[in-house]
Amino acid sequence: MSDMTFPRHACGLYLTHNGYKDTYASIDTAVKDLDEDDAWISPDERQQCLVTGDIWELQWYPKTPVGFCKVIGASLEAVLKAAAVA
Repeated sequence: MSDMTFPRHACGLYLTHNGYKDTYASIDTAVKDLDEDDAWISPDERQQCLVTGDIWELQWYPKTPVGFCKVIGASLEAVLKAAAVA
């Protein structure tokens, strides 16, 4: 776990875990809604979210408050690993 770090960011960074549960949405609805973001790490990660019910989202603003990067996956480890190469 020591090699896991957040990506560099000049502005905000937001980590969300299972935000869909705050609105009583189903995992199926949440995954379909997130398909619009086009930020899934991979189709396998998307499927894993459906299986486990866990959705991790990391969004950060690397240079300015205008442009951002976002990754979505089934585990914190997968999201941080994907963010490191984004």
